[in-house]
Amino acid sequence: MHPYKLVLTAGFAMFSMFFGSGNLVFPLLIGYETTNYYSFAIAGLLITAVCVPFLGLLGMIQFNGDRKAYFSSLGKAPAFILTFLMLALIGPFGVIPRCTTVAFGGLSLMIPHLSFALFSFIFCGLTGALIWKRNRIVSIIALVLTPFKLGSIVLLIIAGLYFGDDPLPSLHTSNDAFLMGIVQGYQTMDLIAGFFFACTIYEYLQMKIRDQKGSSTQERLLFKMGIYSSLIGAFLLSLIYIGFVMLGAKYAPVLKGIPAESMLTEIARHALGIYAMPLVALTLAVSCLATATVLTTLFVDFLQDDISRGRLTRPHSILLTLAISFGISLLGFQFICAWLGSILEWIYPLLVVYAIVQIARKSSCFKTVETC
Repeated sequence: MHPYKLVLTAGFAMFSMFFGSGNLVFPLLIGYETTNYYSFAIAGLLITAVCVPFLGLLGMIQFNGDRKAYFSSLGKAPAFILTFLMLALIGPFGVIPRCTTVAFGGLSLMIPHLSFALFSFIFCGLTGALIWKRNRIVSIIALVLTPFKLGSIVLLIIAGLYFGDDPLPSLHTSNDAFLMGIVQGYQTMDLIAGFFFACTIYEYLQMKIRDQKGSSTQERLLFKMGIYSSLIGAFLLSLIYIGFVMLGAKYAPVLKGIPAESMLTEIARHALGIYAMPLVALTLAVSCLATATVLTTLFVDFLQDDISRGRLTRPHSILLTLAISFGISLLGFQFICAWLGSILEWIYPLLVVYAIVQIARKSSCFKTVETC
């Protein structure tokens, strides 16, 4: 594969990995809350949901996608505990169940009598089927799921902005709107996910380059391709975030009383008509499924390799992870978000500081040509 195509594939895959449950909900919720001050909210959201995760990606790329090396300065035991906590939060105890509830939120408006327990069971089953065979995840996400998802979302944003009304005056100040964007950006959990998504993308690029190169320039090429892929993913995320916040602001009057996880489908109904709802509902499901597959794989690998140390087989690790995800999903979207928010308030700032320190430390090592 040509390097440019490889970077595009990795960049699109990175966007699709990041753009899951929280990214489909919280930008709309921000726009709904801030209305005509949405531009200030966008500025805050882009800081914590795009710029900050990019710090994590850059740090991981500097460490050649090696998670253990990145967190090694904390010490063996603290690094293990922190890694487990982060993977549990973005995995079966947090984001994977949230993906399930958001995917269901779109379908529930069209099929009111759909059983959530049945849907969650099917969603977990599809996730398991997609990750059963290793090393196909990035290609499946980039070449199959992302084009469908991105095309549908762009269509909805363009139509929604065209047909939407001007935002109403906000009950909040511009400072409130900015802070709301900052805080809600935490809920996307993209910084935490970025530490591990970088590993997946780096392994994918490494595998492809190894097949073609095998020279001493491989490490430098991997670094550049990792940066370019991250920039593509960050650019696409920024565009979609801006569009979603504006949609939330324009359609705020019709979103009153609508659950956060169902807002996008409701906007589609008003902007494109009732016949567009199946497309948007399917887009929600595909987006959440793409993210869930990667997050499940990350936790499965950690469970099998680091926790059980090979005593659990991959199929058993997959089944255990999905069983936990299924159970937590039954607690509902609001409970999951409240549980995640209470932890993110203190762990997120610490991770931001650590990412900055690691980048500065590694950069100084490059300049002095020392081994870190």
